[in-house]
Amino acid sequence: MLWLIALVLLLQALFHWMLEPGITWLTPVFELKVLPWLLALLGIWLLAGPKESDRTP
Repeated sequence: MLWLIALVLLLQALFHWMLEPGITWLTPVFELKVLPWLLALLGIWLLAGPKESDRTP
């Protein structure tokens, strides 16, 4: 039983060590902290459309 507890603790520590960089990188995405930047990029993209004179008849 003690071996099982030790194995579970070791696996938890290993997964935490392996996944911590991903958690650090993805936390702002899940908290929607990048939403203003995405909306700004979307607005710039929409405003940067072709001019009326660039369109072909």
